[in-house]
Amino acid sequence: MSNNMFMAGSTTVLNAAALTITSLFPNHNVAQVVMALCSLVSPFLSIWLLKLYIRSDDPPELTRSIAGLKASIKTCEGHLKDKGASPEFKESTRLQLEDFKKKLQNVRPDFEKGRVHTITPFQSSHSDPPG
Repeated sequence: MSNNMFMAGSTTVLNAAALTITSLFPNHNVAQVVMALCSLVSPFLSIWLLKLYIRSDDPPELTRSIAGLKASIKTCEGHLKDKGASPEFKESTRLQLEDFKKKLQNVRPDFEKGRVHTITPFQSSHSDPPG
């Protein structure tokens, strides 16, 4: 639900900013075209912002694990393109690449397995007197 609210809010803010900016254009036709383009682009920009928001909420350990696996995958792909590498090296690199890709597919569930989630109970600011 909060992701839906984020999407709606960010799309609204982006469209409001576009309206404000287009009012500065002296040519009314150009302003309308820019506004139409902004209204088409703003949902996609909101999706991108939502992805950034979700990633910023990830724990640093998970972010480091994902970045490390992506870097290892990129290194393996570079080694596979090396024309001077032996067939044996390329085969072991392919197996390693598959292993890294499998780990990347499962990095979030594997990370969550070891975590303990604590839910803080909601408390109102007005407490009832004891008794």
